[in-house]
Amino acid sequence: MIAISSFDVQSGRSCFEFRMGIEGEAAAAAARKRTSADLVSLSGMMKQMEDLQYNGKPGLNEDFEFHMLVARASHNDYYVSVLQSLKATIFEGMLYARTACGLKTSEKISAINEQHQLVFEAIVHQDCEAAREAMRAHLLRCRISTNHWQLR
Repeated sequence: MIAISSFDVQSGRSCFEFRMGIEGEAAAAAARKRTSADLVSLSGMMKQMEDLQYNGKPGLNEDFEFHMLVARASHNDYYVSVLQSLKATIFEGMLYARTACGLKTSEKISAINEQHQLVFEAIVHQDCEAAREAMRAHLLRCRISTNHWQLR
């Protein structure tokens, strides 16, 4: 089990909670405003994420880029700016959410891919509510997977 300072634990958990609101709305906006170029970019990233499942790498960069592409597809620079400003904390949260959760890397990547796929499909179908809920559910699952973090 990973032991990190209580400040880091609280910060990481707070970041996931904050992202649920921000990124849920970004995904809804992406479903409304996405272009065909946005869909091509998102589809390409989905393929890269799928390939990660078979090479055993944690995929932090690809995961973050998926979230950035959703933010960019919202065509609202504030979503992009907020995620970029949180990049270090997001990476730390992604790393901890992927460790000591009882799953192999490939299983964790598979679960993340399934969750991203739901967001992607909602954006493709321009279903704002489904995109919002899929992103929020994804980030909630990530938040729940941090329950192994120890407070000291």
